[in-house]
Amino acid sequence: MKRIIAFILTLTLVLALGSCNSAAVTSNTTGLPTIQQAPEEYTSFEAFEAHEKSLGEKALSYYYIPGNLTEDYEFSKIIKRDGVYVTAIYNVSESKAVSTENLDGYYAERLGTLICQYYLFDDGNVTLQSFIENGYEAAEYEGKVYYRRDEHVDGNSDKQTIGYEIAFIEEGKMIYMHLPAVDTFENMMKFADVVKVNID
Repeated sequence: MKRIIAFILTLTLVLALGSCNSAAVTSNTTGLPTIQQAPEEYTSFEAFEAHEKSLGEKALSYYYIPGNLTEDYEFSKIIKRDGVYVTAIYNVSESKAVSTENLDGYYAERLGTLICQYYLFDDGNVTLQSFIENGYEAAEYEGKVYYRRDEHVDGNSDKQTIGYEIAFIEEGKMIYMHLPAVDTFENMMKFADVVKVNID
């Protein structure tokens, strides 16, 4: 089970940051992606939306970003894998960040990053079930059910918490979020009140 969980964590990082593999992905029967072609990265929402508008009938009509963002979270980039997901990534400001002195590069990056990943699969519940089967547990917050698994250094719950991983359904689609552990889980959950951005 530990190997499976480690695999899902690694897969999630690859999908969210798009930096560990140059290939893109498509759906399979598990709802999780399989590698197929390269993702596209954009350093502004305007560039991403302009690209979508150029696609005609294949264009997305909306995407999601974290809600209740403050100046402590600076937009970094948006990544799209056709037919799989759209990921909005934000960096934690120096004033909000916690010390990463004793962390290696992977964990330091995770602790300084807020991620909102919107899956494009038709049935979000299929993808959500894959996360549940790999250790995400139900956690109710303000009347809504989320599925949570905390990320710790070396996967050891006795070591430093790096982030709160959550997955949930929004209008039939699954959203995955990595909430960096720079505050309590309850305080970080304000970002899970996601905002739907229409591409006009």
